[in-house]
Amino acid sequence: MSVSVFIINSKKGVVIMVKGYLKKGFAAALALTIVTGGMTALNVSAVGDNELPFVAADAVALENNSFVSFETIGVKKTLTITGSASGGAGNYTYAYFYKKSYETKWTMKKNFSTTESVNIAPQTVTDYDICVKVKDGIGTLTKKYFTVHVNPALESHSSVSPQSLIKGDSIMLTGSATGGSGDYTYAYLYRRDDGAWKVIKNFSTVSSVSLKPAYTGNYGICIKAKDSYGTVVKEYFNVPVTQIELNAYLDEDTLQIGDTVTVSAEASGDNTGFTYAYFVQEKGASSWKFIKNFSESQSVTFTPNAVGEYNICVKVKTPSGKVEKKYLSLNVVQEKNDAKSITSRIISDSMTQVQKVKAIHDWIVNNVEYDMENLMNGTIPPEDYTAEGLFENRKAVCDGYSKAFMQMAQYAGFEVIRVTGVGYNSAGSVEAHAWNQIKVNGNWYNIDVTWDDPVVMSETTFDNLVYDYFLVPDSSFNRNHQANPGQTRYSCTAPQPLEDIEQEVLEKELENNDNYFYCETTDEVKAVAAGILAGGTTEFTVIYKTGNMSASDVFYASADAGTASRKVSGTSCEYMVWKIDGYEQMTIYFTLR
Repeated sequence: MSVSVFIINSKKGVVIMVKGYLKKGFAAALALTIVTGGMTALNVSAVGDNELPFVAADAVALENNSFVSFETIGVKKTLTITGSASGGAGNYTYAYFYKKSYETKWTMKKNFSTTESVNIAPQTVTDYDICVKVKDGIGTLTKKYFTVHVNPALESHSSVSPQSLIKGDSIMLTGSATGGSGDYTYAYLYRRDDGAWKVIKNFSTVSSVSLKPAYTGNYGICIKAKDSYGTVVKEYFNVPVTQIELNAYLDEDTLQIGDTVTVSAEASGDNTGFTYAYFVQEKGASSWKFIKNFSESQSVTFTPNAVGEYNICVKVKTPSGKVEKKYLSLNVVQEKNDAKSITSRIISDSMTQVQKVKAIHDWIVNNVEYDMENLMNGTIPPEDYTAEGLFENRKAVCDGYSKAFMQMAQYAGFEVIRVTGVGYNSAGSVEAHAWNQIKVNGNWYNIDVTWDDPVVMSETTFDNLVYDYFLVPDSSFNRNHQANPGQTRYSCTAPQPLEDIEQEVLEKELENNDNYFYCETTDEVKAVAAGILAGGTTEFTVIYKTGNMSASDVFYASADAGTASRKVSGTSCEYMVWKIDGYEQMTIYFTLR
């Protein structure tokens, strides 16, 4: 008996052909068992005297199951290429090739052998093509291709914010990386000063964590980034943590009623990002009141309106919202009635010399009353003749006026004297009198504060601050003032410095009084009168220079406007010399039909 076996590899499996010759007429069963790598056992039976039939086996084709360790890897990192196969005829061998994707020529890492893995370390940041060839025991060959992205080396771009902070605020730690083999994880650590490192969070995909320092000092921060290859890069930061220091203070902790206090604040020596709020509470009160809400202002002013003790609270807020506060005490006392205290309140270094003299002049005129009642009754008390009595009682006669002015002017730094003599009053009578001379801007001037303080005799008399005797020369002053024989006095020849005060006084008067108007022409008077009537008002006051218009000009211009409106049946007026020499004011009254 002769038997031949042929094995033919095909895409559908393995075809086995058996040829055999048996003795003629011999019917026998031939059992043939073939076992190959990955194949199913075959049983072939002889059925005839001569040639046996073809039998197809249920076989497995050769498959290339090779793989690479990373599809993305950092430059110069080791890439493992592993050959693997199944099916086919067994006894596999492998060959390994690679090239840069833009190249055409392959580099063979290792030719066919039983070596199941090789390593390469790409040196260039680009895409690499990988090819693994597998051959089985009967020479069947399969190929498998891969593309591996080669990135730059792993780099950390982590950050912390803020880079310095106040204790109680939080630091945000953010992990970030580029390059490497991707799939990053992060670990966060800290240490205080030079102590041991402590883990905030170990390696995970969490890209940010927060840390709230409980102590002051320097905090070291370490953020580690790791890629899927296992490469680790670290980045270190130093974050100083300080205690918020609020320095708040008053420019005065005791002041007189009516004075203004300045509250100042500064946090940790740097106001970047800080905001401040200021509050006040009267002693014994249950609630606080705003002086100023949160802003970048590092100082505010506050004027208490009552005598007593006050609590001041200053708050500072960090950019994150943390608030610190400091309390201050303020004592408000009754105004001191002496020349030095009053002068220091009304005089400032920024004033001109004329403005300083005017401030003293105005304070006396506005705050002191000539004691006409006791003068008429012949009962003038001794204190009316003194500066101390004037400051205490706010009443005096000319002696008190002139002595008070002299004391205040001396505290303000002026050369000043007091002159006694006689004055010729508005009734033409001669009366004992006292006034002053003062040196301003190198020139001596006469000043009579008493006569610039009009005496109110009835409800229809104007109590009007005037400047008829404010820094005037002898040429006008000596017409109604005569010094006593032997009295020291200086020659006063400089003209009255009205240009330094008239605009300021005029603007203040117009600002503080409703329906007061400064007019330079009769047309302006008519326009004002028409506007007043159109608004339903029947009274207004015009201030004017006597060089521009006369009292009759102002009156008739007003009357003409009233007649033109057809609303007025009558016009009347009152006028007087105004505060500054050369000006008058007229109050117009309209009677409606």
